Amino acid sequence: MTAQHLDGGGAAVRVPVQGRPPIRVVASLAAAGAVFGAAVLMASASGRHETSTTTLFSGMVGGLYLTAGVIASVRQPANRVGLLMVLVGIAWFAEDMQVSIDPVTHTAGLFVRSASTALLVHLVLAFPSGQLRSRVDRVLVTIAYVTVFGLIPLSTPFFRTYTKNLLLIRYEEWLPGSVNVVQVAVATAVVAVLLVRWITSTRPARRVLAPVFVTGLLGAVESVVGPVLGEGVPWAHEVLSDIGHLAVLLLPLAFLAGVWRVRLGRTTVADLLVRLPRASPTELQDLLATALGDPSLRVGYYRADHADYVDREGRPLVIPSYQAVTVVERDGRRVAALVHDPALRDDRHVLEAVTSAAALELDNQRLAAEVRAQLVEVRASRARIVAAGDDQRRRVERDLHDGAQQQLVTVALLLRLAQQQLDSSPDRDAKLADYLRRSAAGLEDALRELRELARGIHPAVLSEAGLLAALRALAARSPRPIELREVPLPALPAPVEATAYFVAAEAVTNALKYASARTIRIEVRHDKDELHLEVTDDGVGGADLTRGTGLLGLRDRASALDGELVVRSSTGAGTSVHVVLPLEPA
Repeated sequence: MTAQHLDGGGAAVRVPVQGRPPIRVVASLAAAGAVFGAAVLMASASGRHETSTTTLFSGMVGGLYLTAGVIASVRQPANRVGLLMVLVGIAWFAEDMQVSIDPVTHTAGLFVRSASTALLVHLVLAFPSGQLRSRVDRVLVTIAYVTVFGLIPLSTPFFRTYTKNLLLIRYEEWLPGSVNVVQVAVATAVVAVLLVRWITSTRPARRVLAPVFVTGLLGAVESVVGPVLGEGVPWAHEVLSDIGHLAVLLLPLAFLAGVWRVRLGRTTVADLLVRLPRASPTELQDLLATALGDPSLRVGYYRADHADYVDREGRPLVIPSYQAVTVVERDGRRVAALVHDPALRDDRHVLEAVTSAAALELDNQRLAAEVRAQLVEVRASRARIVAAGDDQRRRVERDLHDGAQQQLVTVALLLRLAQQQLDSSPDRDAKLADYLRRSAAGLEDALRELRELARGIHPAVLSEAGLLAALRALAARSPRPIELREVPLPALPAPVEATAYFVAAEAVTNALKYASARTIRIEVRHDKDELHLEVTDDGVGGADLTRGTGLLGLRDRASALDGELVVRSSTGAGTSVHVVLPLEPA
C-alpha cells in the first residue's frame, strides 16, 4: 500500500526538497552543537550564579533541542523545523558563553546573548510546516533577526556587565531599554498571530499547534511583563524567569511526546484492524475519522472507468479547496482517497499507518461503492427522463393552446358571425342556418374536449400557480364532491409538483370510473423534506386497479424521483392512494 498527497483539485503534490539541508547535514550540525555545548558548559560552570540557569538545566534544554531537531529531520526531511530546532539548541549553548568569568569568552558571548530568541520566533511562527505563512510572519522574523544579530551586537561596546567587557567604550543606559521595547513589540505581535491562528484552526491543526501555542504564550508573557516588573520586584523576576525557562523547555518536550504518541498510536491502528472487516461504509469512515482525530474526514472510492471518486452513497465526491487529499493505492492500483484536514500531513507517519491498515477494506468496499454509483446514475437518468417528459407535456399543452385552440376559437367566431348575418338577411335559408348552428355547437364541443385534452397533458394552472391551485381546479371540475385538505407548501421542484398532481388526477379518475365513489378526499402536506399526497374515496373498493394502468406508470415516475407510491384497496372499505416524494434529490 502506498499513499500520495493531492491538492484540492485532485492534482498530485510533490513537496520540493531543493534548498532543504539533507539529514546528514542536520545530524552533523547537531553533533557539532553537542560538542560546542559541552565546551561552553564547562567554560561557564564557574560563572553560574543565582539568576542564571544551572549547568544541568542549560545542558538539558540545549540537548533536547538538538535531539528533537534530528528526529524531526529524519521524520520529515523536507521540513525546516528540524534544522531550526538544532540551531535553537546551538544558539542556546552560545548564550551561556556570557556566563563565563573569562573576559574573552564572556565578551564573545555578549554578541550572541539573545541568539536563541530570534530562532525561537522563527520556529514558533514556522511550526509545523517549516514555512512562514504570511507577510506578517516574515516581517516579525526579520525584525527579530535584525534585533538579535544586528542591534544587540552593535550595542555590546556600550553594555556594562559584572564580568569585564573587553569591548566596553562607555555605558549607555538607554540602550537596554530600547532593545527591550523592540522585544516586547515583537513578542506581543507573535502572541496576536498565534491567537488568530489558533482561533481559525481546525481541531487536528490545534492538536499540532498546542505545544507551540503554549510555548509562544508563556514566552511572550515573560518578554512583555519581565521588563516591567522584573527590575523592581525580585520575586516577580524569579517567577517570570521560571516561566521563560519553562516555555523554552516545553517545545522540544512536546515534540518528543508527539513522537511517543505516534508509537502508542499503533494500539489505535491495531484496534482499527480488528474492527475494519465488520464495518459498513458509514462505520468505516467514522473509524478512520476517529483514528486520525479528524471529524471532517471523508472517504472517496476510485472509479477507474470514470477516473473520479464517489462517496459512500455512490455520489460524485466534491473536494473542497481547503481540504487535503491522500490517495490510497493497493498493489499499484488506486483504490480510494481520504479527504481530510491539511494538518494531518504534518504527522505523515500516523496518516500512513492508518491508510495502510485500511487499504484492503477500502479496496473491498470500492466495488460496492461502484455499484451504488451506478444506481445513482440510473436514478438520475430516470429523473432526467421524467423531467424531459414534463417539458414535452408543457410544450404540447402550450402548442395546443396557442395554435390549434386559438384557430378553432377564431373559426367558431366566424361561424357565429355568419349565423348572425344569415339571421338578419331577408332571404334567410332555414336549412343553412341550422347547419351553421350545428357546426358552431360541434366546434364548441371540440374546443371543450381540446381544453380537457390539453389540461390532461399538462394543466397550465400547475405551471402558473402551483400544485395547490391545480388541485383546487381538479376538485372544481369533478362531478362528485372532492374534499381538499391542504396546508401551505414551500416552493416545490417542478417534477415533484407534476408527479403529485398526476397521481391525484389519476386516483380521482379511477375513483369515479371504477369504484363508483360518492365522495373523495385529497390531503396534501409536507413533512421535513418530503411531500405527502393521499387520495381516499368511499367507493366499493377491491376494484381491478389494473384497469387504471396510469397508476402503474405513476409508480415508476415516483420511484424515479426516489419517492414511493402505495395503493391500498379492500372491498367495502374504499381505496387509498398515497405518494411520498422527496423535495431534494437524493
